[in-house]
Amino acid sequence: TVEIVDKSVFATTKVNETIAQILKETDAMMSKHMLSSANTNAIGICCGGPLDSKKGVVMSPPNLPGWDNIPIVSEVEKLTGIKTSLHNDANACALAEWKFGAGRGTENMVFLTFGTGLGAGLILDGKLYTGTNDNAGEVGHIRLSKFGPVGYGKAGSFEGFASGGGIAQLAKTALK
Repeated sequence: TVEIVDKSVFATTKVNETIAQILKETDAMMSKHMLSSANTNAIGICCGGPLDSKKGVVMSPPNLPGWDNIPIVSEVEKLTGIKTSLHNDANACALAEWKFGAGRGTENMVFLTFGTGLGAGLILDGKLYTGTNDNAGEVGHIRLSKFGPVGYGKAGSFEGFASGGGIAQLAKTALK
């Protein structure tokens, strides 16, 4: 079983401010729960793409202006002394659901995220499939119509119709 023992919520702002806040909150939680680099195996970071999970770099997510080629894993490792990894948020959710939730015991599964964007994590043949550039499963980029709300810079995309931002665009259009 998995038990969430603590969490902190704060806004994602400028790169340096947000990384400083992540480290401050991590330090506070570790102190509160008597954790240290000696008794903590790893830190996981989830972020919408695009990113390079192998290099630990946030590349340029459309929902995070200014987050271009940020080596967040090396920054966190350097300041905490704890092995850190970065994964696409949909992939991390797919892994969690596969290991601990409704997908447990399956060989193949799709986890869809509907939020700021629209993504998908894929479990294929009993393992996470990320593709060559961590973008496998990014179904939001599929164009469904020539016209429609914009998602990931593309009018009429699946993300445009199904994401929070796209739904807001549809509501504004309907009100006009």
